[in-house]
Amino acid sequence: MKKLLVNILCVFIPNKHKRHMVRLRLNYPISKWIQFAKSFSSAKRPRIRCTCGYRGVNFIVNVDDKYVFKFPLKTNGVKIATREKRITDALRPISPIKIPKMEIVYFGDLAIRKYECVNGVGFHDLNREEQNAHAEKIARQLAKFFYTVGMADPKEIRDLKTNKNEKPSIMHGWNQNDLWDNFIMNPRTFDIVAIIDWEDSGFNDFYKFFIGGTGNDIMKAALLREYLKLYTSNSIRK
Repeated sequence: MKKLLVNILCVFIPNKHKRHMVRLRLNYPISKWIQFAKSFSSAKRPRIRCTCGYRGVNFIVNVDDKYVFKFPLKTNGVKIATREKRITDALRPISPIKIPKMEIVYFGDLAIRKYECVNGVGFHDLNREEQNAHAEKIARQLAKFFYTVGMADPKEIRDLKTNKNEKPSIMHGWNQNDLWDNFIMNPRTFDIVAIIDWEDSGFNDFYKFFIGGTGNDIMKAALLREYLKLYTSNSIRK
C-alpha cells in the first residue's frame, strides 16, 4: 500500500530526477544514510552529493569528493559487496591503472561499499572531437589494462569463475565488464587515472567490449588494434 501511495504522489512531480529522489526518500531511510556517510568526514559541514546508481540498484552518496558510498536498494548488499571486494583486492596489485580501494561498512544489516573518490572526467564527458583526437592515447592505456588484467589468473579469486579450470586467452579473462562509462581521466593530459565500478566484473570474453557498448567507432578500432598488437608481441616473446 505504501509503495502504491508513493507512486501516485510521484505522478505529480514532472522533473524525472526530483521524482526519483522523492520516491527514494519516501521508500528508504535516505536521511539516516546521508548522516551515516557524513560521519566519515572530518569537516564541520561536509559537502554531500547524492544520486541513484545505474538501474536503480544503489543510492550513492559522495562525501567531500573524498569518499563514495553505495547503499544497496534491492538486497542487503552483502553478496555483491563481498564479491567486488575480493576481485578488486586481487586485481589492484596487477592492474596498470588504479583500481580505487574499497571497504565494506555496515548500517544495520546493510553492507555498504565505501570507496576512495577519484576526480576527473569520464570518456563520455568528452565531446566527439576530443574523443577522436585522443583516441590513440586512450586506446593504448586501455589495451594495456585489458591485456594485463585479462591475462592474470590470481589464485585468490579462481573460485569466482564460472568454470574454475578456464585459463586466460586472447580477449578472454578477468574484465570490468562495463568500462566505457567507468574509466576516469585527467582532462588536461588524457591519462586514465582510475577504473571504477567493478560490481559487474567477471572472467569471460571481452571482445564484445571492443565492438559493442557506447564507445565511438574510431575509439573501438584503435583499442582493438592496440590490444592485438600487445597480445601478439607478447605471444612472440614467449
